[in-house]
Amino acid sequence: MGGARLYNAGVTATKLKEPAADGVAGRQGMYASDPCAWAAAQAAAMRRRDFDAIDWANVIEEIEDVARREQREWVSRCRNVISHLLNIHHFPDSSDVDHWRKEIEDCRGDMHDLLADNPSMRSALPEMLAKAWKRGRAIAVRKLAEGGSSGTAAHEWRLRRGWEPRLPRELPYALVDISGYDPIDPDAEPGAEVWPAEVAQALNDALGTDYPVRRRAPERAKGRSS
Repeated sequence: MGGARLYNAGVTATKLKEPAADGVAGRQGMYASDPCAWAAAQAAAMRRRDFDAIDWANVIEEIEDVARREQREWVSRCRNVISHLLNIHHFPDSSDVDHWRKEIEDCRGDMHDLLADNPSMRSALPEMLAKAWKRGRAIAVRKLAEGGSSGTAAHEWRLRRGWEPRLPRELPYALVDISGYDPIDPDAEPGAEVWPAEVAQALNDALGTDYPVRRRAPERAKGRSS
C-alpha cells in the first residue's frame, strides 16, 4: 500500500457542511461570526435564485462598501503624497528626501489607476482631497517632529507643538501638482517632472535634479465626472 494511502488509512472523506443560516437572525449572525462562510452562503443563494435566503441588508451594505473602499484607497495614497510633499518642502535637508520623492511617484501611479478603474470617483475628488489633506498634514507634523527628535517622547511632543503652527492650515498645493497630472482628464498620465514649485526647488537643491519650477495658484478639485 502506498504512503499516501497509509496516510489516509481509516479516514473517511466527508464534505464540509455550510454553517446553518436559517432565517434573518441566522444569516446576520453568520455575517458577524464568520464573514467568509456568510459570503459563500450568499453567493450560493444568489446562484440558485433563492431570494428568501439572501441577507439583503448586509449584501447591500457590502456592495455600497465597494465604492467606499476604492475611495479610501485613493485617499490613503493621496495623504501619503501630501505628507511627503510637506516633508520635502519644510525639511529639504533630510536624508529621506529622495525616498519621499520615490514614494510620491509610486503613490501617484496608484492614485491614477484607482481613478482610471473607477471614473465615477472623479465627482468625489473635492471630498476625497479634503480628507487626504487633513490626514496628510497631521502625518507630516508627526514625521517632521520625529526627524528632529532626540528619541524621547517628551522631546518629540515638544517638536510637534512647534511644527503644528508652522504648516499651512489650507492646502497649499494644486491637485495637478499632487497627482502629477490632471485627474479630470481621462487620458492624462502622471508626470515625473510635475511638482509644486517649492517642492521642485527643494528637490533640485537637495538632489541636483532639474525639475521645472512652475508657480501656480492652488485650485480646488473640480467635481465634474468624465
